[in-house]
Amino acid sequence: MKLKVKEESSTGLNTKFVNQESGRSMSLEHVINQIENGNPNYKNYETVTNPNGTTYVRSKPDGSIENNIE
Repeated sequence: MKLKVKEESSTGLNTKFVNQESGRSMSLEHVINQIENGNPNYKNYETVTNPNGTTYVRSKPDGSIENNIE
């Protein structure tokens, strides 16, 4: 699955995503839960929690920009 950013907060945090294959919209919370619960459809993504407690989603680093979240 490939995710694309649909909406950002005023601080630049990606808050809504679109599955580019199905067109389904998803919230940040939904994507975080799917990643943390080990859903294999999200295997190319990981969650990161900043020191201030904000959790965000990013593509797993692999040296390729082809599969990054747009």
